[in-house]
Amino acid sequence: MSNKCNGKVILYLMRHGQTILNKARRTQGWCDAVLTKEGIEVAINAGLGLSDTNFKSVYSSDLGRAATTAGIVIKENKASEHLELRKLEGLREVYFGKYEGEHEEIMLRDILSYLNVSSFAEAEEKYDFQKEYCNVCATLDETNEAENYDSAISRVMRTMNAICSENAKDNGGNVLVVAHGGIIRLIIDHLDKSFNIREMDNAGISKIIYEDGKFTVESVNDSSYSEKGKAIRNIMV
Repeated sequence: MSNKCNGKVILYLMRHGQTILNKARRTQGWCDAVLTKEGIEVAINAGLGLSDTNFKSVYSSDLGRAATTAGIVIKENKASEHLELRKLEGLREVYFGKYEGEHEEIMLRDILSYLNVSSFAEAEEKYDFQKEYCNVCATLDETNEAENYDSAISRVMRTMNAICSENAKDNGGNVLVVAHGGIIRLIIDHLDKSFNIREMDNAGISKIIYEDGKFTVESVNDSSYSEKGKAIRNIMV
């Protein structure tokens, strides 16, 4: 009987606002950093752009940058009632082991060198790159702490399925999920390889539909919500 009440879940999968480590171009997996002024601004803009969206629930990674971004969006939302943020470890970024906090260019140089390619374009042409960048980091990490691809995609998709199954009840609805650029790329690549996922902007939103136990990627890295919010703020000034 309960299955008759199951409905479509519309996931708004959002990347957190810019952090100081993003700005310094350092690798940021499970290590955390505060949002910059720009990061707070873009989160407010996205929140205003989503302020008329009635969310059934809101989830974020349990890392501070994602939880702070989600809290800002909740604060700006006018269409929903009694939203409470649920922080889930399963939504965390990929864990990069020894590369945590390292300059991005060093980690990326090591990955390309290991794969024996000279550019991202070549790596993407020769390999299933989203899978390989996780696996190479794990292989090169002498601490044996970094996540490989199977570990990362298994825990995040297990979490995504749990979120969607729970929210499909009572006719479904809109659900905001605030996570991280790398793990969002893995999710989208796992579900549909036809999208360009190289660019994943802070506060960019990818929309995913969950219905009858299946995921469909509708759009990726949509910045129109933050642009709409920015326009609203300009009018308010």
